[in-house]
Amino acid sequence: MGLFVQLNVVLGIFLLLRAERVLAAVVSEDVALPYCRLGFQLCEDRSGCVLNTHLCDGENDCDDGSDEDNCPTVCSVGHFQCAHGKMCIWLRQVCDGVPQCQDRSDELNCFKPDDGCAHRCDGNTRCVPESFVCDGDVDCVDGSDEANCEENPDDDDDDDEDLLDEKEEMTGEHEVSQNVPATKGPLRCSIASKLCRDGTDCVMLNHVCDGELDCKDGSDEEDCPVQCESGQFQCAHGKKCIDRRQLCDGVPQCQDRSDELNCFKPDDDCAHRCDENTRCVPESFVCDGDPDCVDGSDEANCGEESCSSAEWQCSSGQCVSLSMRCDGHSDCRDHSDEEDCAEPPPCSTNRRCPKSHECLLDEWMCDGETDCKDGTDEKNCKESPVQCGEYQFSCSSKTQCIPQSWRCDGSEDCRDGSDESACASVSCPPHLFQCGSSECVEFSQLCNGVTNCLDGSDEGGSCQTEKCSEQLKCAQDCHSTPAGARCGCRMGYKPVDDGLRCADVDECVERPNICSHRCNNTLGSFQCSCSHGYVLEPDGHSCKITGEPYLLASVQSEVFLLGLRSSSLDILLSAEKRFVLSLDYDWQKQRVYWINLNTDTIKWLSLDQKNKGTFLKGISADSLAVDWVARNLYWTDSENSQINAVRLDSEIGRSTDRVMILGEDLGQLRSIALMPQKGIMFWSETGDEAQIERAGMDGSDRRVLVSKSLRWPVSLTVDSLHQRIYWTDEKLKCIGSANIDGGDVKLLQLMETPSPFSVSVFNDQVYWSDTKRGTIQRAHKTTGKQRQVLLKRPGQPFGLKVIHGLLQEDVSNPCESQGCSHLCVLAPGLKAVCKCSTQFLLDEDGLTCSKPKDSSFLLFLSPAAVTQVYLQNRHSDVTPQKWPEHRRFDLPKMNHPNMLDLVLRDLTLYVSDTDQPLVGLFKMKDAALVPRGKLFQLHKDSVRVFSVDWITLNVYWSSEKLPGIQVTSPDGRFTSVLIREGVGIIESIGLEPPSGRLCFSNRIQEGKMSMVECVFMNGLNRTVVWRNSVRPTSLILTDEGNRVYWADTGLAVIASVGTDGSGYKEIKTEEGLMAFTLVNKVLVWITKKDSTKCWFSEDEQRSGKLWFEVDTEIVNLKAFTKSRQKGTNLCSNGNGGCNQLCLAFPGGKTCRCAHDHRLLDDGDCRLESHCPENSKPCLSEDMCLPLEQFCNGVADCPDHSDENCLDDKQYKTIGINPKSFAPGLSENIVPANVESEMCDIKLCKGNGKCVSRNGKTVCDCHPEFSGENCENRSGLLQGPVLYGVIGLCAGVVVLAVTVGIIQRKKATNQRRAAHTVDMQETGMKELEKRREASSARSNGKDTEVSEENVVTSVD
Repeated sequence: MGLFVQLNVVLGIFLLLRAERVLAAVVSEDVALPYCRLGFQLCEDRSGCVLNTHLCDGENDCDDGSDEDNCPTVCSVGHFQCAHGKMCIWLRQVCDGVPQCQDRSDELNCFKPDDGCAHRCDGNTRCVPESFVCDGDVDCVDGSDEANCEENPDDDDDDDEDLLDEKEEMTGEHEVSQNVPATKGPLRCSIASKLCRDGTDCVMLNHVCDGELDCKDGSDEEDCPVQCESGQFQCAHGKKCIDRRQLCDGVPQCQDRSDELNCFKPDDDCAHRCDENTRCVPESFVCDGDPDCVDGSDEANCGEESCSSAEWQCSSGQCVSLSMRCDGHSDCRDHSDEEDCAEPPPCSTNRRCPKSHECLLDEWMCDGETDCKDGTDEKNCKESPVQCGEYQFSCSSKTQCIPQSWRCDGSEDCRDGSDESACASVSCPPHLFQCGSSECVEFSQLCNGVTNCLDGSDEGGSCQTEKCSEQLKCAQDCHSTPAGARCGCRMGYKPVDDGLRCADVDECVERPNICSHRCNNTLGSFQCSCSHGYVLEPDGHSCKITGEPYLLASVQSEVFLLGLRSSSLDILLSAEKRFVLSLDYDWQKQRVYWINLNTDTIKWLSLDQKNKGTFLKGISADSLAVDWVARNLYWTDSENSQINAVRLDSEIGRSTDRVMILGEDLGQLRSIALMPQKGIMFWSETGDEAQIERAGMDGSDRRVLVSKSLRWPVSLTVDSLHQRIYWTDEKLKCIGSANIDGGDVKLLQLMETPSPFSVSVFNDQVYWSDTKRGTIQRAHKTTGKQRQVLLKRPGQPFGLKVIHGLLQEDVSNPCESQGCSHLCVLAPGLKAVCKCSTQFLLDEDGLTCSKPKDSSFLLFLSPAAVTQVYLQNRHSDVTPQKWPEHRRFDLPKMNHPNMLDLVLRDLTLYVSDTDQPLVGLFKMKDAALVPRGKLFQLHKDSVRVFSVDWITLNVYWSSEKLPGIQVTSPDGRFTSVLIREGVGIIESIGLEPPSGRLCFSNRIQEGKMSMVECVFMNGLNRTVVWRNSVRPTSLILTDEGNRVYWADTGLAVIASVGTDGSGYKEIKTEEGLMAFTLVNKVLVWITKKDSTKCWFSEDEQRSGKLWFEVDTEIVNLKAFTKSRQKGTNLCSNGNGGCNQLCLAFPGGKTCRCAHDHRLLDDGDCRLESHCPENSKPCLSEDMCLPLEQFCNGVADCPDHSDENCLDDKQYKTIGINPKSFAPGLSENIVPANVESEMCDIKLCKGNGKCVSRNGKTVCDCHPEFSGENCENRSGLLQGPVLYGVIGLCAGVVVLAVTVGIIQRKKATNQRRAAHTVDMQETGMKELEKRREASSARSNGKDTEVSEENVVTSVD
């Protein structure tokens, strides 16, 4: 309190000293002044006196303005006219370091000496270097370079010559000798000289008492003053006094030059001294509109700065972009940019200010902020009841809500003051006395006979009876109180043991926000300090950055640059067609980067507006952030649930250069913020499970920071100074913050944040945009008070960023010495990590990216994704608690996937699902799995296991309900039972297509041992190779089909045996063995206990080595390599000449027909005829049913095979290609789909196939039938079987994509139309649509991806 009082006193004195009107005589208030004192002039209305120095200074000091009347328009000779034209000063006062003109024009463009030009002379026509001054050689015509120079007392001859020259110059008598008088009379000295006592010499006055003997008798140094008078400076030699005004004036008056030593030299950090030289502020603080000196001198004598030619100068002096002049929106604080306009522009809201005609939004009416200059938008306002948020306090009036933290904080924030009513009593600090009525008073006010407490509790009692005594032995103070003598502690201390001891108060701990930046506790007090580049303000608590900070803000499709001190406002970008959602800047390159709504590019613009361009194309982005340390740009991709990065210094970025930093277990990504100083990043996720997460900028050390008190975090920013993150929550309508570890969560719910969008933090202020109010505001980041509207325009504001050089501080870049071949990113602890783009892998050196030398890789199947990991990464230096270098593919349209297989030649992925009766097909693209439909679909059944013959693309499978092993053709039309007898539960099927061998596990009876059996792929030559397994799974055939491996999850071993039953081997693993695979003689398996661990072994005789450990649930694992899917058999060419199924065996092949067909000698298949006309057999072939009972939703066959149908309505009206077949799923083969099967039954009576001819669908009858609808039988009765059907053919894909493109174009046109009709359409709605569309895509909608971007290349 004492410090506060002192500051107020100083400020009061300063204001009195700066008073511009001074009364010359003390008279009564009702009597006009009759006269003024010397140095003052009476105003014409005789209301006051004004200093002569304030006459004609460009400012009105008299009420009638008479002090500025009759001012000279042209100054006389020898005078200088101030820029405002009202004042003349002496020329010698120009550039003297003290501004006499109010506009400081007398101190502009002043000469500043440097090494090459240190002394001007000859009427400023010549300038000589410092070395030419006082060098004994006259270089200036006027000789001023050798005037007032220090003489050498040791050189008598020189002294004599100099003195003679000086005397000659004074008297013009060249013949006078210095040593011998010219005449016998007394020597007469010229003016400005003094005669020595012995009469033999004359000494110039400025050499008298200069500390050097000039007279031979030394009389020039006698009778010198020992102490200088007030207002004078004593030279260091002690013999001379000079006027203080001559100190540090650039000209040495003392012979020892002590008056020019230790002079203040302004620099960037210290340009203006004030407060009696106790404080120095930078140049940027001077005349910035914010007093930084207690004496206010940094804001004195400030003239208006001129605006550039591209700006309009407001009446207040503020500069705004010229294009804002008369645009219908007030951009000047004083509204002057909308005055004197010829015609106001159109107003889309049809609501204007009545006089100034500015355009208003409905939300601006009665919002508590004056938008019309005359205040009409805030008149006749009615207060209505409001609903407060869960983190707000409702004022008693029910018309106002305030943050909960404002309740009982000692300051009335409710208009009715109800927030400070019914508050608990606040205890006083230890150095104050608490009255019974709760007030706090000084101890010195007790027992003084004056009542200071409202209840009088500071007087009476034991005041007079019990006094302080020596026996009390207080540590600091003793006070007489109404309760008797008491020990007390001074400010900064707290009492211990009833005040007998006093302990220091740690203000830094007890009041953590007492200092703006850093707090250092001292004994009995504390001291605030500031970070580099900041200056401590006079209040001793706040810090101010050097140089003006700016606010970068987007309002719909425009980008503004707002000076946070000068309030200058410029438009950086105005030609964009789409909203600018997110932006950031790079101080080093002076660039702004931004993202538009619904575009696939990131663009840039230089801050000087001279250059702009497209930085990156072909990407999906929602939010971006600049890593100024490692020189990278990060962005979130909510469409693909990824966080990506690319080099910032690439002139033209390509989407293929990007590196995926994170791509798994990410929700609906929204915003990203970086903290490169620590190598960490933060991002927010919206949706059902909103949260804020943190990880290293390389994706490591990932953790959830905030998941509670969170609904829809749309924006995120980092406060590096105080190690906190801030976010805006659109649904909670608040601004939240937490420390960078996720603790100390605080929410600030203001009435002024109905729809907060973007947030930025700078120093003590938080900045936010609000799309509903159309405003950009700021407030104190801790309290939410001191709120101020910075920008208010009809468009919706989105992105925000405070920019300043110190906010992107210079930090040592560890990537500079890392030597990464592709992209170097930062990791926690400011470490460097190399990353590779898609199609490349990181070599074992950890630096080089190259295409895979060996295409061997693993596919891990988890409930929501397929993860690809290359085998060569098993030796990489990876933290075991994370995935190695990998690619993650979200798995759409699957609920509980249980098994996968992959055909490398066209990258078709097969996935089965325990919750769905189907096998789904997907195309593996660069960054996604593109659904290609269903191979077949069962009725009330699901596929347990399957394996794909990668030569013929036949699929061998077994289901939960159908016994045995079935094989289905690649188009899904033909299925045959391969093994039916002696089969129980099959856990795994392994194929070796080149050798024609197949092995499977067989558990005939629950609780009994399982067998491993092998058979030819045509079902013949069945052999049991091992009988003592508990639960064998993950069967793999190797060595040309001569050896089979499996994982026995019951015994926790990996076993192998020859297909002839010999040579059994096993490796013991950890408990929890789940799956196994083998590739290139490397065994890989996974175990599951508390977490999922992946192991590998390169030697079958040794136990495994831990590769990595993750929390992800892995349900299946398979390995693939280019060498494992090479080879041929007799089915390779033309399907082996078979009409339906070609099944290989060692050295041969077998043609097989579907279960309702019989094989002819030429390899063709013909329908069996044991069922009546218009009927079909069940799969078990022991029952025939009418055609209308197939696929009608009711299971009639005992094995339900009549309902093994696809029923997707989206595949209707698809044209049917002519019947044809060749092995492989290629773009030229169009397998039949469900609609074609339904067409076969309904149009062709089940006796033919639907085909497309000349654009029409007609029947192609089987040989035994004829007629338009195959209704005429010409031979034996036969009927087709509807069994497994392929789900989505290439034709469906093409149509689905076409429909998608049409819908996309239609949606785009609708958006464009909406944008044209109403530019005020809420941007948040568009964002919601984008999120919904993205969510729908992530849930499995077909997406067209370029064929050029393939996951891997297999030779």
